[in-house]
Amino acid sequence: MTEQNELERELRVLNFCNFDFLGFQTSDALRQASTDALNKYGCGSCGPRGFYGTIDAHLQIEEEISKFCHTDQAILYSDGASTCSSTIAAFAKRGDVLVVDEGVYEPLSTGVYLSRANVHWFRHNDVDDLERVLKELQATDKKLGRKPGAQRRFIVVEGLYKNLGTIAPLREIIALKHKYHYRLILDESFSFGTLGKTGRGALEEHNKRPMYDAEITTIALENSLGSIGGVTVGNEEVVDHQRLSGAGYCYSASAPPFTASAAVASLRLLKSQPELVQRLQANIRYTYKCLDKHKNSITHKAKLVVTSDSRSPIVVLQLERDSAYESAIMSGIMRECLHRGVAIVASTGQDASKSSHLRTELAPCIRITVSALHTKNDTDKMVNTLIDSAILVTSRYSLNLE
Repeated sequence: MTEQNELERELRVLNFCNFDFLGFQTSDALRQASTDALNKYGCGSCGPRGFYGTIDAHLQIEEEISKFCHTDQAILYSDGASTCSSTIAAFAKRGDVLVVDEGVYEPLSTGVYLSRANVHWFRHNDVDDLERVLKELQATDKKLGRKPGAQRRFIVVEGLYKNLGTIAPLREIIALKHKYHYRLILDESFSFGTLGKTGRGALEEHNKRPMYDAEITTIALENSLGSIGGVTVGNEEVVDHQRLSGAGYCYSASAPPFTASAAVASLRLLKSQPELVQRLQANIRYTYKCLDKHKNSITHKAKLVVTSDSRSPIVVLQLERDSAYESAIMSGIMRECLHRGVAIVASTGQDASKSSHLRTELAPCIRITVSALHTKNDTDKMVNTLIDSAILVTSRYSLNLE
């Protein structure tokens, strides 16, 4: 068989690489809801929401997700990335203040830069550094005789960080938010459906209240809900303001009705089957347990360490020590796992200097995503395959890792 034929042949692999945490993308209920919507409305939505683009399916998902999140209202965007970037830019303008975690992913950082606000960064998940920044801004206000209410001020964080698999320490962040009189913009795109007893996200995980502890919350529909699009939830003023100022809402074509209908079907499944969230969280615990059980092999033979939070369905592994060959090692592990029937993701790193929207350089890593559909046998196979592949690949670079 030629190399080209080898590349083209169909592979059946265990999927540990997408963000379909609850397995809704393959749900018969979503297929049926999407088919019914296509038959009723057709595919397109004709234009932006304010110009012949609003259909009852859009209003339905806005109403149902706002009720589920215990907020006054919700606003639907046609894709998850523009939800984050448009929401931030709608509220923060030139002269306002954004205090942003350095670990935020690109859609959030894009919104930060589009806002033209005064941006202050704090080290990832470092509450002490966050307070340092807030104190410095407070001292500047005092020096200039500026009242805190003279600017709109926001702290921007992710509930669950896509690139790092870490979870924001919301209790401490929210305490500082109230102490220094800031508003919180919280992205729940990856924590929604994965954290909290009923999957409501990081706020539920930390027993915090929407609209009070986090005034503005953005949620992508493309992960746990298995659809396309995104929503921002909050009080009436937060939502109404975006209907006039959210660029992705005002100028982009609205979401096709069938994607909104699919999101409604997913949300109803999530509400009626909370055991799906519990199953996902059980799978997450089992995955980390298996990795910890083989910790000696991973650390000493494969030279990998887990750097993500043990509650995160996004499992991140990095090299124990820096190496000039990190990117090659991660890519090699991914290819070897794929050859053995397991699909994972290798990030070869991203230099902040080469991107106008990322604050910090991302280290090369292996990323595994856990799903509610995985069985223990699936997880066992994945972990064993990962370890065997990592040992094989890193052995080629052993002299460079000592």
